[in-house]
Amino acid sequence: MNNKTRPLESYLKPLIDALESYYFKSGLSTPFPLYMKYLKITLSVVATLSFFLSFFLHTAVLRYSIPVSIIASIILSLIFTLVVLFLLLYYPVYRGYSRRVEIERDLPFTVSYMGALSSSGMSLERLLEREGLYETNTQIKREILLILRDIKVYGLDTLTALSRAALRSPSRMLTTLWLGLRETYITSGNLKSYLSHYSSVLLSDKTQRLRNITNSISMIAEVYTTLMVAGPLMFVTMLMIMDLLGGTVFGLSSGLLVLILTFIVIPFSAIGVYIAVDGILSKA
Repeated sequence: MNNKTRPLESYLKPLIDALESYYFKSGLSTPFPLYMKYLKITLSVVATLSFFLSFFLHTAVLRYSIPVSIIASIILSLIFTLVVLFLLLYYPVYRGYSRRVEIERDLPFTVSYMGALSSSGMSLERLLEREGLYETNTQIKREILLILRDIKVYGLDTLTALSRAALRSPSRMLTTLWLGLRETYITSGNLKSYLSHYSSVLLSDKTQRLRNITNSISMIAEVYTTLMVAGPLMFVTMLMIMDLLGGTVFGLSSGLLVLILTFIVIPFSAIGVYIAVDGILSKA
């Protein structure tokens, strides 16, 4: 039995390790083994309830035969279970992504402030204490307070605490900051020079990203003007002329096509443009 389960375990282990890495960076307080236990319980409950509810619906309401009801219930139960499984597995990934976006939004200004504080010659631990006290970004403040917790409560040294912070950080930029502080602390100890250099790098990168976002928004604005303003007017005019001539498109009358364009195509296209703009601006 153990030999049969080993190939399955060896196949699932990379997936579980990848999920654990994302979960560790998501900032969820529930331990990963407990989260996996809750996931298994939830999937069992969803599979059981969806099967019996579907079976009752097919037999009592739709009046299907029992074999057909069983097959249909199994299929629907499998679909519901897979959807719930996807949502539960994707949630840590999405949470880690949202944390990364929030961190990288204000990280250049945080590093600049840390560079200004380091010019006074204070120690790294004292620098983190001051930054944790005045930091306004919730996610960055959380990461700093976790470092201080590792040092003061768990008794870890500063280098180990920074290494742990780099591992649980969802942002590559923040990971670089912690590892850079660690290496600077080991070698020269000149925190001011490192923080000043890294803040200039982050500010330059943020400027470039904002420039790219501005260009993308300008392109979307041009597309929106063409497709959502000029396009409908042109199509409505063409359809009205076709209606006067008595023509149809794939058997559909011009009046019906105008209704489809007005109440389906234009609203959903506007929603698509809104989603695209919101996705671009969320990276600012």
